[in-house]
Amino acid sequence: MPDPAAAPEGRHPVSASVVFVAGTGTEVGKTWAAAGLARLLKDSGLAVAACKPVQSYDPDTDGPTDAEALAAATGQDPDAVCPPMCSYPVPLAPPMAAGKLGKVCPTLDEMAADCRFAATVDVGLVEGVGGLYSPIAPDGHNLDLIERLDPDLVVVVASADLGGIHDTMACTLPLSGFPRAVFCNRFDPRTEIHGLNVRWLRDTGLEVATSLAELTEIVCAHGARPPRGDG
Repeated sequence: MPDPAAAPEGRHPVSASVVFVAGTGTEVGKTWAAAGLARLLKDSGLAVAACKPVQSYDPDTDGPTDAEALAAATGQDPDAVCPPMCSYPVPLAPPMAAGKLGKVCPTLDEMAADCRFAATVDVGLVEGVGGLYSPIAPDGHNLDLIERLDPDLVVVVASADLGGIHDTMACTLPLSGFPRAVFCNRFDPRTEIHGLNVRWLRDTGLEVATSLAELTEIVCAHGARPPRGDG
């Protein structure tokens, strides 16, 4: 059955506002942030779909895969978020995991062509893997895929802990040609270093959200279509 969140073959994703969710590293909370953002956008009346071009994971770890977590937030089938042939139960970067399993990981161009959203979608979320320079395809990294997709916004999920400024700047500077925002995951206003780091990042001119509600406002300000009326 065709995925209702996918655009017709060959159609350029011009209708959806495309948001790429990147991160400063592995386990920084990209999927949690993307799923939470999807839920809040849906609660505001927007139609949301997610795409995880490839995923790799430890099959011995409890909990849902990234695609399953995103699907639970958007209402899609997990196989529509990430096709089964692009899901690798090996805890390595996707192209390495695919090679270990004797599978072929899609190229950057193939991934970009598959990141399409239907005309009924207001916001399309594309989640990368690992950090900005983690391999996502045999011929490139997350940054290379971002350049091919040319999204309306790149959200960099980062830590507010000590060292977070370096990691955040190292990932946002290469993205200076794109609209970008930072989501400081696990921010605690009672922790002094968290507040100081966020203030420093904002003083550099970055848009920084410390809650999913703030992140939702930023995404909507970057072109998310208003909810459709009944008429």
